[in-house]
Amino acid sequence: MSYTYTQLKTAIKDYTETEESSFITHLPDFIFSAEERLFKSVDLEYFRKNVTGAFTSSDQYLTVPSDLLAPFSLQITTSGSETFLLEKDVNFLRDYTPSASTTGLPKYYARFDVDHFIVAPTPNSGYALELHYYYRPTSLTKSTITLTLALSSSFTDGETITGASSGQTTTLNSKPTTTSAIVVVPTGTFTVGETITGSSSGATTTISAIGSDTTVTWLSENAKNALLYGSLFEAYTYLKGEKDILDLYNGRFLESVARLKDLAEARENADAYRRGLPQSRRT
Repeated sequence: MSYTYTQLKTAIKDYTETEESSFITHLPDFIFSAEERLFKSVDLEYFRKNVTGAFTSSDQYLTVPSDLLAPFSLQITTSGSETFLLEKDVNFLRDYTPSASTTGLPKYYARFDVDHFIVAPTPNSGYALELHYYYRPTSLTKSTITLTLALSSSFTDGETITGASSGQTTTLNSKPTTTSAIVVVPTGTFTVGETITGSSSGATTTISAIGSDTTVTWLSENAKNALLYGSLFEAYTYLKGEKDILDLYNGRFLESVARLKDLAEARENADAYRRGLPQSRRT
């Protein structure tokens, strides 16, 4: 069994027995925070990817992918051979090459800021590189539903639409241009028959049908308890709940994370066995 976005929001409301409007507004924040905590608690090989590129000669900075959570490895290919850079902190790199004008084949790299790595020494050529990293998958809070709308070509792609009775707002991915247009939008609480209005165009139309929320993510399918208890911990923190309840949900979150780590470790060991790699004894 897994959670869709709608199902998880309902579970949080049921556990907390809260329907207060500002609390409901923050439900996506609780879920997103739980996802972020999960990603930082355990490295999952399911969320690894590779990108290739090249350094810019005489530039010690390298832009990181927008979905990067943590680097796994960074390698340079030169003259047919591959060299892995060693990850250090920025202070180490500054001590190693105090001057950015010191160039050569990079040996070290570090996370400089949210958007960049820094390497040392500064590349003296546009070396080919490959970055293997853990990425941030799409959040469950970005789940979508389909709205069927009456004809109106006056909307603008990307504008905000607001439901007259529900008060729900979201971004219009593509404007309706036929008698009955289907528009995919983030999951919300729109209602059939209500009028929606475009924020910039001022155009209006009515919703004739709403599709069901069927989107699941790897976490909501394979780590549903960790996601639930992590979200409940965030929700009860927001509600300034009793400490014993907070401790209960945090404990259950940590137990779920531990099981997830065991699963990831077992898979890693099995893969190493199949590849014939030596394994270290774990204590």
